Amino acid sequence: MPGPDLPARRVALVCLTPRPDAQELGSLRLPSFGIRRIQAALLSDPDLADAQVALIDRREDDVAGYVEEILAFAPDLVGFSVYVWSAPTLIAVARGLRARRPALAIVFGGPSARSAFFDLDPYRPAHAYLDALCEGDGEEIIRDIAKLPAFSRAAWESVRGLTLPTEAGWIRTPPRPQIAALDRIASPYAHGLMPQGGVAYLETFRGCPLSCRFCEWGSKENTKAAFSADYIAAELDAFRQHEAPAVFLLDAGLNLNMGAFRNLRLANQRSGFLKEALFWAEIYPSVVRDEHLAFIEEIGTAYLGVGMQSMDPAVLRLHDRPSDSPRFEAAVRALARVTNIELQIIAVLPGDTPEGFRRTLDYALSLPASVRVYHCLVLPDALLTRSRPEWSIDFDPVTLTMRSCAGWSEEAVAQVRAELRGRALAAGGKAGEFWWSFPRQEERPSLHRSWRQAAAR
Repeated sequence: MPGPDLPARRVALVCLTPRPDAQELGSLRLPSFGIRRIQAALLSDPDLADAQVALIDRREDDVAGYVEEILAFAPDLVGFSVYVWSAPTLIAVARGLRARRPALAIVFGGPSARSAFFDLDPYRPAHAYLDALCEGDGEEIIRDIAKLPAFSRAAWESVRGLTLPTEAGWIRTPPRPQIAALDRIASPYAHGLMPQGGVAYLETFRGCPLSCRFCEWGSKENTKAAFSADYIAAELDAFRQHEAPAVFLLDAGLNLNMGAFRNLRLANQRSGFLKEALFWAEIYPSVVRDEHLAFIEEIGTAYLGVGMQSMDPAVLRLHDRPSDSPRFEAAVRALARVTNIELQIIAVLPGDTPEGFRRTLDYALSLPASVRVYHCLVLPDALLTRSRPEWSIDFDPVTLTMRSCAGWSEEAVAQVRAELRGRALAAGGKAGEFWWSFPRQEERPSLHRSWRQAAAR
């Protein structure tokens, strides 16, 4: 709790919203959401009623511009939200701030705010430019930080759930329970913080019941907690007020928390907004039920991503990914009958091979779906900390792109990337820096049987 003599805090929240790669989204605007969750948390706390909070997002790699804009606000505390695409720029900004104002309190949160990431060579030593990392949900932690009477080491150590850098390494404060009552998380939409006409973001639960090594979700904790139907319905109504053209579901999967899914379905029956906008979501194929198909038919326009990754069961087992090939194809065909789906696979996955990847791609292209291929990234909370030693991974420490690993030489990686670009463009698809998309083709006979026979050889 702040003391009576504590001056009103000035908090700068900083992010870098990227431009869509290859301009594939047309005129749709995707504003940053996570940083506005933090902003809403601060603005909704009555103990921080006198705080002044600024959101700074220059939307480009303008280190000097960020530094000057932040310093012009004269903050007491700066909170950065970092992702793979924004980390190099925003870490450079933090270094610039520390050089200009050595006593300024600096904390990092977001998916890339992990000690293992900051230990990579381009970002060491972290203690030279930041005071703390928030390696989990930040909405309640940021409030505690903003209420500290001073930003001393003792003060930082009093906040549960932080990771603190020192010259000798990292120390962690006592763990913080995850937020069980998700409805107490403030909504940026309810506070009018999201831009009008932008794509809307929706959460119905947090975490993931799976723990695949290649995936940054990676946490099985608290996955039964869900936002209530009342909360979700209020969000949908707010999306309508914000004239959102589309809704992007941030959950690990539409069907990975049944309580959350049923709350979503009930909320939409009350609000009806999902019938008015494009609905994007991920869905886990092997647990698709009739009620999921019915919901998709109810809302009409939807685009579902189906995580396939590889069709080699041995590769999936290496990455702790459950696989059920017969149910997978049946689910894909059932989903394709009611909506647009995109199969998502990963190239340069450790333990796979170029030949195995090509079989997976050919099989995916034989199904009634569009296909997107991602170049494997060594992400925090995923392969950066959960790789196997025998995989011998080598990756770019800035982009986190896999250069080589078990089954993939650098030459093979370059060859497959070139092949993907050529095949995608020839098929009428698109090519980004780390992804390639293929439009849905005329359905061909399933390659599943021939794929399995080849894999067995």
